Amino acid sequence: MKRGKKILKIIGIILLTLIFIAVLFVILWPSLGGKVTKSLGDSYARRADNFYDGKFHGNPEISILTGVKSEYTKERRRPLGEIPVQMLKNIPMASKDELKVIWFGHSSSILQLEGKNILIDPVFSEYSSPVQGVGGKRFSKVPIQLNDLPEIDVLVISHDHYDHLDYDTIRAIDSKVKEYVVPLGVETHLLRWKISESKIHTVAWWDEVLIDTLKITATPGRHYTGRIPWRNNTTLWSGYVFENDARKVYYTGDTGYGDFFKEIGKRFGSFDLMIMENGQYDKAWESIHMLPDQGIMAAKELNASWVLPVHWGTFTLAYHPWDDPIKQITSLGKEGGINVATPMIGEIVDYNEIENYQKHWWEDVK
Repeated sequence: MKRGKKILKIIGIILLTLIFIAVLFVILWPSLGGKVTKSLGDSYARRADNFYDGKFHGNPEISILTGVKSEYTKERRRPLGEIPVQMLKNIPMASKDELKVIWFGHSSSILQLEGKNILIDPVFSEYSSPVQGVGGKRFSKVPIQLNDLPEIDVLVISHDHYDHLDYDTIRAIDSKVKEYVVPLGVETHLLRWKISESKIHTVAWWDEVLIDTLKITATPGRHYTGRIPWRNNTTLWSGYVFENDARKVYYTGDTGYGDFFKEIGKRFGSFDLMIMENGQYDKAWESIHMLPDQGIMAAKELNASWVLPVHWGTFTLAYHPWDDPIKQITSLGKEGGINVATPMIGEIVDYNEIENYQKHWWEDVK
């Protein structure tokens, strides 16, 4: 009897110790980000109709666990061969009249518009995880060193998942960044990471930020957020429209398909370039990630002249083969009359010559 009580006591001590360590980890580990307080939540409710009961809500609501069986067998999720990457020593500044884009892998890219460098969802770490060495490991090289990045006029974040908002990357390049544009709630992470509040613009859907003569508009999507499970959806997710007098570019962010694409199309008319999420999808969770055929439908509704597929080629987060997204989107685009650009990671794409970036380079990778 005494031995049993002693064992239970030891187990209890171990459990309490583990709980204490876990609590300390959440409190002290900066990568986990900040916390939305009640007063902040009250301010979000005044700015966003979809914030209530302490969380942001979708329209319609999303479902992560649908009960639908995955259509993939988890084969070829990572390439056996090396992904070709155009390595860069520097990134030349584009002129005010030019539109250029460089895909860094996954959803990270630089958009050059109105003579500005716009850095989108930069993740340069080896793992998309709060702890390096754990989680999804990068399988393609980063095309440029952080120190070689140019000055960043505006850094835009679509949402706070680890494959879009990376603590180490943000901390390393903050001195290069003039301004940030982030969805409501994401500023709590940046502030915990000692980013100056004066540099941060927070946006609800349809909010506009004017940076000199560059206009950035936050747009709706179907996704969810959270760096810690019990704080899911206390921050907002968003896509973005970037425009000047000559060009319009739309970045979807992570999203399932929805009627909001038609609304975006009505508001903006047409787009020169659509940087589109295309990867990490499955029938089992299509309410939060578009399937390739849905991406083609969205491109048509947005009257996009060109589509640049992202959210693939770097991290394995879903069950499909690593090259399934690009195979499907190029085939469906050809069938549906949608122009799909397929640059290698690191290639500098001049929009005036975008038709030259359609090589099927992934076919040479096992």
